[in-house]
Amino acid sequence: MTEPRNSLNVITQTQHHPPLIRIIGIGSHHGADATGWLACEKLQSISQWQQLDWCLCRNPTHLPELVQDCDTVVIIDAMLSDQPVGQVVKLSWPIDQDNNLSCYSTHGINVIQALQLAATLDQLPSQTYLLGLSVT
Repeated sequence: MTEPRNSLNVITQTQHHPPLIRIIGIGSHHGADATGWLACEKLQSISQWQQLDWCLCRNPTHLPELVQDCDTVVIIDAMLSDQPVGQVVKLSWPIDQDNNLSCYSTHGINVIQALQLAATLDQLPSQTYLLGLSVT
């Protein structure tokens, strides 16, 4: 897996393709923000599923582009919360806005806002999941 550079790893699918399941780790190399990347890399190293596509993303603003043309998306990101460190918060789209999760992001534009944009642009797969890993 490589860090995103100037161009994004977006896959164009053909009409006869196996379901594309993309796992996206959000983060950077810095402190707790590396949590999403590290979790994604670890899961990739132990995964036996050939149909998974793995991607690292530095900034949630790239999510609308990364989630289009997928059948299922799982996003892994660090999350600031009142949960114990290491706790996994599992959410599926659409996310109940009463959760007020937008305030927990470790990024300027948060993952929820990026997913809302993708949904507005009709680029969000019907099966979209977010795994938030609680950090301090």
